[in-house]
Amino acid sequence: MTEAAPQRLFRDEARTEAVQCLACGGPIALRGFGAIQRVVCPACGSVLQPEDSGALALLHRAARAHQPSVLPLHARGRLEGATWEIVGIAWRRILHPRWDWQEFLLYNPYRGYRYLAHSVEDGHWSLGQVIPGAPKVVDGKHHAIEHRGRRYRHFSGADAHVTYAEGEFPWQVQVGDVAHIDDFVAPPHGISIEEVSGRDGVELTRTAMRHLDADEVWRAFERPDKPPRQKGVGMLAPNRWAEQSRSLWLSCLGLMIAWYFAVQYVAGRCSEREVFLATDLRFDSVLSQEVTIGEPGASTTVEVSFTAFPLDNSWAFAEVVLIPVDGEDAIGLGLEASSYHGFEDGESWSEGDRQVDRILGRVAGGRYLLQVTPERDTSSLDDPLGLGLSGFGPRSPDTYSLRLREDVWLTRYAALPVPVILGFPLFAWLLGRRRERKRWQNSDHPK
Repeated sequence: MTEAAPQRLFRDEARTEAVQCLACGGPIALRGFGAIQRVVCPACGSVLQPEDSGALALLHRAARAHQPSVLPLHARGRLEGATWEIVGIAWRRILHPRWDWQEFLLYNPYRGYRYLAHSVEDGHWSLGQVIPGAPKVVDGKHHAIEHRGRRYRHFSGADAHVTYAEGEFPWQVQVGDVAHIDDFVAPPHGISIEEVSGRDGVELTRTAMRHLDADEVWRAFERPDKPPRQKGVGMLAPNRWAEQSRSLWLSCLGLMIAWYFAVQYVAGRCSEREVFLATDLRFDSVLSQEVTIGEPGASTTVEVSFTAFPLDNSWAFAEVVLIPVDGEDAIGLGLEASSYHGFEDGESWSEGDRQVDRILGRVAGGRYLLQVTPERDTSSLDDPLGLGLSGFGPRSPDTYSLRLREDVWLTRYAALPVPVILGFPLFAWLLGRRRERKRWQNSDHPK
């Protein structure tokens, strides 16, 4: 009795020469060998299945016109350091809101399959590869997953319909197939989880995606002209403003540290020499005194300090004038010191300063006539019982002091560059936030 031939576990590898479509007779060249599950004739759209012998069996006869995609079937391109061939093309669509994209199945006999997706709506591209296992679900307010140390936020979920297909596929595909897709993003990376319900249950496919620039795709496949124009912010498009903001913050931190030490160095070199000091001056007379400031032919900064005492719920004022001995342009300023305090609604309050400092910049060196005309609050003279404001009687100051120092550091110079230094990363951060809002407007979780 002759033994039956053993059943083959795998069909023979398909021949690389062209075979004919059983429906229209058009030539079909197989590229994927033993992994092919479905072949869709690019000419008529009929669905065929490879048999164990390598021949094709007709599953579904169709008649439809060939529709050109943004990249043609069997085009070859170089990505990730390898040459890939487009062996299958599927057009997919989400109905509400409508969103169309084209998926190009790339094949390399040494690296397997990759998925190149092109969004027809906004012109953005992404490249994907199936990953084994399931990402970790992250607990929290927002639906998120984690894979290889990177956290992905849920972007959108919807049913995708196959509207067109041609070429060969390692899975069963035909027009009308529906799959539920959930996209998770961590731009420029993403993970797409596709759920298909069939007779054998639910099948999940997880694909890791990354954004590709349109110019990179066009150069890889050596396409003429220019790629389709990109619009808006793609789901995986990198946020270069946010990336630049992070680097700018680090750069500005370095600049702020450098500026701090520069300020300390320059301030330390200032002599702050005392030009004039007088205390216990009376308010009933005008001060007139000749002083020498700086060096002739050079300019310097001058600090004028005015202090009145005692100062209790009252004020004092001094008009200070510097008149150059050998010139005509006088420098004048008014200084007012005040101190008020009291109780209101059971709480104490206070305001004012007993000492007032003013800095004059770019004062020409030379001899000056210093004139000071003081004034004071005289309300205490009309309030001998000291009742005054909120039960605290005013006390007019008796004396005042005046001090002049030259070559002092202008603190406004230290603060002036700070808004400029911080402005660049702040501007980049604001643009990055704006770009993220545009991206998430197309998601299920608009910001």
